[in-house]
Amino acid sequence: MLKKLQDEKRVMQKNNIDSAITFLKGLKGKKVTVVSHDDSDGSCSAALIIRLLKKIDRHIHISYFSTRGRPSISDGLMKDIISKKSEFVITCDFAGDIDKSAQILEQEGVQCLMIDHHIVSDYKFPDNTIYINPLLDGKTMPCAAFIYDLCNRIFDIKEHLWIAGVGTIEDFGATDRTDIIEGCMKQYPELFEKKDMDNSKLFDTTFGLVGKILSSASTWNSYKGAELATKVLLEVNSPRDFLGLENKNVRMMFEKYQIIEKEIRDSVRKFEEESVVSGALRYHIMDSEYPIKSKVSTIISAKNEYYNEVIAVIEENNKTYSLSLRNQSGDFDLNGIVRECLAGLDGVGGGHKKASGAVVAKKDFDVFMGRLKEKIKN
Repeated sequence: MLKKLQDEKRVMQKNNIDSAITFLKGLKGKKVTVVSHDDSDGSCSAALIIRLLKKIDRHIHISYFSTRGRPSISDGLMKDIISKKSEFVITCDFAGDIDKSAQILEQEGVQCLMIDHHIVSDYKFPDNTIYINPLLDGKTMPCAAFIYDLCNRIFDIKEHLWIAGVGTIEDFGATDRTDIIEGCMKQYPELFEKKDMDNSKLFDTTFGLVGKILSSASTWNSYKGAELATKVLLEVNSPRDFLGLENKNVRMMFEKYQIIEKEIRDSVRKFEEESVVSGALRYHIMDSEYPIKSKVSTIISAKNEYYNEVIAVIEENNKTYSLSLRNQSGDFDLNGIVRECLAGLDGVGGGHKKASGAVVAKKDFDVFMGRLKEKIKN
């Protein structure tokens, strides 16, 4: 019996790229809904998939949604997806309960292609769901980079390499996909003041500004901002066009970005002045009208003095606390720690080893933090 279970698990975790390609090629004339994570890697992933679908057949009817503040399909989002009456759904860059979402969609007669790059769980997908993930082949990379490779096996989409590059930098994947970044540097040399694979330095290039502007959209307009970011990536054809600010949506996004950047700088300063230290954990409950915890935690964790610490930036909401955690040294498996700390509590969370997040009900927050402090000792 044990051998049978092990064999079934191996089958489930096979990376069947050929099936994904067949799925995509078979979408001519169909109704398709694309759903992506509400961050820049998600927006870039969705833009690449949608551009591919339009190359496959300009008559494909495409609907698009972003996730809504959490890395999974919420009940409200599921209702919206089902209301489109699509025959096929493609999900990009989120892992929360995706097998359960696939099961619900199967009951509605919908077939799913689920593309992810997060740590693989013990998923139980319906037979007709296709799941692919670079980790199944032992590779790590942002979802946009993985999808770029997938698309290129169907059509040559090298003119959209820059979209994969933006998603790669925004998801800290430059060292995983140096080929993509080097390709962008070759195509747009004037946008890279620093010819370096250090992701923090790439953020500060002119090319990196594209990702910052896109990323800020979900900060000032939640999931609608993330959907706008994807829309813009379908309207402009190069980072030069994007940074030229001739597109009215990009101009508006840039103005909002400047406001958000000031708020982020102020929040970083407050974190450094007011954060609490417990063992290797440094945390702070932020006071901001914008949901900028992930950006603040990323900036703080990239500083040399905090390299070995676990940085936790916390936002208080009406009924929950949400946390963004970072550990650049990789000394702590944040994905595993968050999931263990949430066991039996009212909350969700997970992510990567060096970067993870959680949403915890207020009634369970103190217990969660107690567990977190216990796990993250010097």
